[in-house]
Amino acid sequence: MKTKVSLRPFVYISPSMKTISIFMLIMLVPQIIMLFLTKSYASIGIILSAVLASLSAEGLNSFVKKNFNFSWLISIIQGILVGFFLPSAYSPVAVFFITLVTFLVCKYAFGGVAESWVNVVAITVAVCYFLGTANFPSTVVTVGDLQVKNASLSLIQNGTVPLNANDDAVTSYLNRTVFKAAGLRIPNGYVTLFWDTGSDIPAFRFNFMTLISSLILFSFEMIDALIPAVFVIVYAILIHFVPSFFFGAEVLYGDIFLAMLTSGILFSTLFILQWFGTVPSAITGKIVYGICAGIVCYLIVGYGLSSVGCIFMILIMNMFSLAIELFEFRRVKKNVHKYLLPLVRFFKDGE
Repeated sequence: MKTKVSLRPFVYISPSMKTISIFMLIMLVPQIIMLFLTKSYASIGIILSAVLASLSAEGLNSFVKKNFNFSWLISIIQGILVGFFLPSAYSPVAVFFITLVTFLVCKYAFGGVAESWVNVVAITVAVCYFLGTANFPSTVVTVGDLQVKNASLSLIQNGTVPLNANDDAVTSYLNRTVFKAAGLRIPNGYVTLFWDTGSDIPAFRFNFMTLISSLILFSFEMIDALIPAVFVIVYAILIHFVPSFFFGAEVLYGDIFLAMLTSGILFSTLFILQWFGTVPSAITGKIVYGICAGIVCYLIVGYGLSSVGCIFMILIMNMFSLAIELFEFRRVKKNVHKYLLPLVRFFKDGE
């Protein structure tokens, strides 16, 4: 006689939120290790302050509501993400209090993780930006730098984007081995953009590591690749093919490398663009969401080198998501009344 109940016969069509959260946290750990290895202790302090604030907000919210389902895993991830989008010049004490208050207000106004339609991380970073704009880096570039065909290479050569100490050695090695067989040769600087841009904002730094993390998360189906894929394609097309009204560049002069690797595009796309509960659920809605996100990103971030453009793009897309969800709901409701209910009545009359 069987006395043990098991869930093993059941198959889940998608990973649970807990499983996804564990994978996301694992993917963030190497980037934190890189901050230690590069002695970015100021950024580590900010991340720690944001995590403590996020955990405190979750604990206080659970205590007040008498609901002790403490989502410590989600809170840790949200705190880490807030810290990653803040510059190293920010005060850890200010980060703690701003994060604590913003999280508490958002939890009261918008509900928990599953109920929220806004990205709390994006709101917190936006509040930090408005309260401490001077702490965020501003890259000074000339119009001439952005009008050339390879703007990223031009910025590297004139020192606007500082080279990593190992850039020359790694570039030479790749040219001698990987690219020699194909008859290609890459200039100094691109290794820096991919490996560590040296930005004051950690989310903008380790692009290669973010790419590896995205491959892992997509491969294990922890994250749906549809929205990121549509978003990146639309944004890249606009950057490369649409003449920018920001600086008067010609068609096909847009530098995709500069746009993708200098404003936290890859990090934002992987970790916060489709945060739980903030994106449409239907395939059509996701495609529309990705297209709109690409357009909004082009209008706000433009050619790249923006310190908070991605954050405001996320907040705008949260509002777009509500409109898309409402349209989807009305369409489904109409189809139910038009097709499904008549079938139900037909079979019921047949009985």
